[in-house]
Amino acid sequence: MKRLSYKIAGVVLLGFAAALAGISLARGQGAPATAIQMDTGLGPLPASGGGGYSSLTGVRPGGAWPALPRRLKGPVQPIFYRHDIHAGQYRIPCLYCHNNAANSWTVNIPSLSTCMGCHLITSAPDSAGNPNADIAKLRDYYTKGQSVPWVRINKIPEYAHFPHMRHVAAALACQTCHGNIQQMPRVFQAVNVSSMGWCTSCHMKRGVTRDCTRCHF
Repeated sequence: MKRLSYKIAGVVLLGFAAALAGISLARGQGAPATAIQMDTGLGPLPASGGGGYSSLTGVRPGGAWPALPRRLKGPVQPIFYRHDIHAGQYRIPCLYCHNNAANSWTVNIPSLSTCMGCHLITSAPDSAGNPNADIAKLRDYYTKGQSVPWVRINKIPEYAHFPHMRHVAAALACQTCHGNIQQMPRVFQAVNVSSMGWCTSCHMKRGVTRDCTRCHF
């Protein structure tokens, strides 16, 4: 009976994720698995092959995971959370996990309960039936009531503010600032988001205000 309840909960969660995907794609937050380059208004994003990016060519949900690139960029995390599987192969929208971005200045790191919504029933076992080692770590953190000590990737200076909710409302794709996140096995900083020149160039190209008090207050 308990197992059946988990399965029902999993189906409900997947349905909810699909609904959010539709909303997210409409806002420009989702990216099809085949989209290699995106128009950010500032020129093409870094090449999505090699150098930390995995290829999603031929990858399908339920199939083999994307092959890891020869060189992984970014810091080693406590859990090897692969955006190329979650956001790329399975097309889970950014706002499903980072839901604060739609209504807050800052973006939340997903709670473990969000992760466990799927991983209570999904363990990605190998051919011998052993659960994936990183999912096992996730479940262990959850069971112990501990937070995962993630290593931060992006941070703007304390004297500046970046209102995520305004950029989401303006249908700015997450990839504009974060790079082809849906193809990163391990997240790294694709753009120097702490550079004021990057922000002002984007605002100039899009005809958005450059009033100092919009970011510095």
